Amino acid sequence: MGSKSRSPWGSHAIVELIPALGLALLALGAGAAAGYAPPATGQMAVVFAPWVSEGQALRTVLDAGGKYVGPSRFNNIVIAYALDAGFAARARTAGAWLTVAAQGLCSMAPRRPQVI
Repeated sequence: MGSKSRSPWGSHAIVELIPALGLALLALGAGAAAGYAPPATGQMAVVFAPWVSEGQALRTVLDAGGKYVGPSRFNNIVIAYALDAGFAARARTAGAWLTVAAQGLCSMAPRRPQVI
């Protein structure tokens, strides 16, 4: 008389975990969005498509009414200073994907030592 043992990781167990995984992903997404939300005015990172050059990104920032602060670690992300609350919307209309707080991966690139 064989009895079948059920694995705790059977197909039913995974299905039962889906709501909890969804809630965890939602919480992580909300936390990331809150942590990287750009200020209405002030310094922020403006993210463009990977194929946009730094020069094109800079031109878009200036045309949208922002000030150029400096480059970031990535060529398609520039650090800008928003003078008014409408800057982020104008930058997105002109081709930027999004604006985020200028911290972490989007912070300014470290200065390179100059060789004399």
